[in-house]
Amino acid sequence: MIDQASDSPPSTDMPLHVYPNVYASGSVPKEWKPIRSRTLKFPVRNAVVRRYLQKLSDGKWQKVIKQGDGGEVHYFEHASGQVAGVKFFPS
Repeated sequence: MIDQASDSPPSTDMPLHVYPNVYASGSVPKEWKPIRSRTLKFPVRNAVVRRYLQKLSDGKWQKVIKQGDGGEVHYFEHASGQVAGVKFFPS
C-alpha cells in the first residue's frame, strides 16, 4: 500500500524511470512510427502518481497515448520532453 502522506517516493510500488524518449525506454520497437494527429494528451489525474512524477522531475507532466503503425504507446511526458512509465500495446 502506498502511503500518501509520505514525502519520499515509493521505490517498489511505482517503479517509474525517466528516459529521454519512448525508444530509449526499451519498451517500444525501433521500427514503430507514430501516426500524425493520433495523439491524446491530458493531465495526470491520479494524485499519487502526479506527486511521484514531480519527485522524479519537477514541472508539468501529462499522460500521453500515441497511436502508431503496429500498436500504441502510453506514457507520461514531462514539459522538457522526457518520458516515464512507457508501455507499448501491439495491435
